Amino acid sequence: MSAERSVPNREPTTPKGVSPRFVGLTTPPKQRAPSGQHTCQGLYWTQDGKPSPKVAFIATHYNVDFSEHYLSGHLAAHGFGFLGWNTRYRGLEDLFILEPALDDIAVGCRWLKEVAGVQKLILLGNSGGGSLMAAYHAKSREVDSYPRADAFVFLSAHTGRPEVLRDWLDPAVIDENDPVKTDPSLDMYNPANGPPYSPEFIKRYRAAQVQRHNRLDEWVKKELKRLNAAGIPDRIFPIHRTMADLRFVDASIEPSDRPVPSCYFGDPAEANRGIGLAGRSSSLLTWLSLWSMQDSKFQFKTFAAQWKVPSIVIQGKADVGVFTSNAGNIFNSLETEDKEVHLIPGGHYFDDSKETFDEMLHLILNWVEKRFPSSKA
Repeated sequence: MSAERSVPNREPTTPKGVSPRFVGLTTPPKQRAPSGQHTCQGLYWTQDGKPSPKVAFIATHYNVDFSEHYLSGHLAAHGFGFLGWNTRYRGLEDLFILEPALDDIAVGCRWLKEVAGVQKLILLGNSGGGSLMAAYHAKSREVDSYPRADAFVFLSAHTGRPEVLRDWLDPAVIDENDPVKTDPSLDMYNPANGPPYSPEFIKRYRAAQVQRHNRLDEWVKKELKRLNAAGIPDRIFPIHRTMADLRFVDASIEPSDRPVPSCYFGDPAEANRGIGLAGRSSSLLTWLSLWSMQDSKFQFKTFAAQWKVPSIVIQGKADVGVFTSNAGNIFNSLETEDKEVHLIPGGHYFDDSKETFDEMLHLILNWVEKRFPSSKA
């Protein structure tokens, strides 16, 4: 998920001796916009004055700008290329549609192969980008024009956008048009309910989350049908109170090293009352493509059977939004025989300390170098 914190624990750094190259490309049949921008853009990070890397990473997110990804310079400093790549939907998650985004990722992968001279391609599925890059990998098995990856790194990755929104939705919302109206019996921020939460409350709460998600899904389909009958193709709608996972405040639910109460916006109660993080607004078509449990293809279980490449799953035990079960579910679903899972110290960005960041970085480096020992620059 696009976890945005106002102040990181440690500000991301760029090692000396590396620099980025701007890459702007169009995705046919799209052309450059009249104002000048390409369909998709990014930065390709490499070592200064060294031969072109033979192994490169590419990382993309639904919404967040990954061109200056916190790993870009560090992986480049060790001789790898790193393309922080943005699709046409950067900053436009409320309009996101899967198929064009996958075409945009394919354009970036093709550039790495045909222009940058990369021989081995590694997909980095980070945070919400985990399911997006997994969707690309699955599609590349079916479409010959999509360059195929040689390995996959899951880093603090969710299993899918629909599951994230379902698990974060506040089921106490009574009226989708009024963020104030609340069912106190389902309000996780009502002290009478906890924390800690009883098994009965947890069961009832999670069932109500599914019910709210299903109600939204039913409304979207009816509203789209109504608008289309009037010649209107789509519309935007808000989704209120989307920071309400019980795990944000109750450490006894799926215990880990995470601090509680906490979420990516700090205090969960305040975040839930504010402008949300996940799915705070969406077009009807984007809901069906990105958020719907019934219609979205962004659920890892739909990709796992096609998984044949070496893969590593890395998860920080202090992450406040991606939990250890996510890593376990991804790992257990992978069909490849060459797979590893590592639960290590650190939060979502491993910015807790230099030691936690370095452990994560060297875990990736060692894993990749064992599989592609002669392909570095």
